Amino acid sequence: QRCDGNRPACGQCVYADRAEDCEYLDGPGPTQNQALEADIARLEGRIAQLTAGSTPITLYDPYAAWHQAQRHAQNTNNPRMPLYDYPLAFGLRSFVQNATEFGFFLHINRFLDAQSTGEGHSLRILLNVIYLLGAKLSNDQQVRAQESAYLSRALQSIPTVTALRDDPGSAIYVMQAEVLLANYFFSNNRQLEGIYHTNAAVSIAIASRLHVMRSARRSRTAADATAFRLPPPVDTLEEGERINGFWTVFILDRCWSIASGSAPAFTDDESNGTQIDTPWPMDLINYQTHPFPSDLRTMRTVKSFIAGTDGDANMANQSVLAMLAKAAILYEGATRLASRYNPFELASQATFLSLDNRIERFKQALPRIEGINQTRADAVRGTIFIHALAHCASIQLHTPVTQNVPSANSRTFQAAHAAVRNLRRLNDLRVLQCVNPFMGVSHLVDPLFLFPPFPP
Repeated sequence: QRCDGNRPACGQCVYADRAEDCEYLDGPGPTQNQALEADIARLEGRIAQLTAGSTPITLYDPYAAWHQAQRHAQNTNNPRMPLYDYPLAFGLRSFVQNATEFGFFLHINRFLDAQSTGEGHSLRILLNVIYLLGAKLSNDQQVRAQESAYLSRALQSIPTVTALRDDPGSAIYVMQAEVLLANYFFSNNRQLEGIYHTNAAVSIAIASRLHVMRSARRSRTAADATAFRLPPPVDTLEEGERINGFWTVFILDRCWSIASGSAPAFTDDESNGTQIDTPWPMDLINYQTHPFPSDLRTMRTVKSFIAGTDGDANMANQSVLAMLAKAAILYEGATRLASRYNPFELASQATFLSLDNRIERFKQALPRIEGINQTRADAVRGTIFIHALAHCASIQLHTPVTQNVPSANSRTFQAAHAAVRNLRRLNDLRVLQCVNPFMGVSHLVDPLFLFPPFPP
């Protein structure tokens, strides 16, 4: 049939679902097809010249502009002094004040002593990432303007997991750097890059066998053949850093696997070599003052918690990191169960009720917000996060049940209001100006809108 002349696309092209290909030759400029035909003719002529050998070929660097920008950034932002000689005022000091929110699990004083000597390639790798975060958190506009240069340097210095097999002693520092980078990207709403570095940290933790530290069972998995051979810890504090490092990575994996819609890497499956036997983490100072007995062996750490066999009686004496790991377990478990909950299936109902009771017992055992030393900003932020994750576990679990019949007596309503009440118990909301990046993903940021903006 003939073209009906309708614009911008004729009826025949619209009917054939080819509207994007409909073009008229009476426009102000060449059509897309005409432009493409001109390009083809130009390229064919160039090929003919090159084939005849009459014109020399001039090569150029397609990345010349990028290389020039990189050299400029290095010349502008990279002083001639070694990285570890940067002033603490805009590097370590800015970072240390909020280190726990970005997943720093090393002993801060021991780390500061090590960085003062500036020895070790893995230390410089970690320092590159810390200076990046220091620039991000700095109040100095000139320093913040250099953040992209710090990011480029930090990323270029990170080794591959395979490269660590030749230097397993660097694994913990590199794993720490990957955790910090993951949280840096998450805090900048760059989730894909955050997931990438989370997976890198998980790979190091699994290869280093950090998930089976002090395991009571004899390992028989294929993972042994690919494991790093970490040197024995020099003391109980270094062992504690490794334990706390594992649980920090575990929390990242559990939380952000939900946000990304993927399965967690730590599946707690012995057949896959991901069983979790490592004991719950303590505050780092306790590894020096009250270390684990030398003969302590543990197993089924996560499964025992979910089953309730390890109890919650001493929750107030547990570390913030241990409580946060448990809250993450419940949050992830509630979200996954809710996604497949079948109210007409008895087994599904039983699993639902069991997890619901476990969450409620955990919440009741948590220390109260007002009981936390308000001068300890890190402890306050951590406890708020723990309570919020636990309440969100209730919300996630009960959403399929109450989404059609919400009421003031529903578990979701009660959990949401409990989270708001916890915020109201804070003496100064400015303590929440820097929080764990996951706070903005797990429905924890909404209650903040009930309050006026933070004062300057």
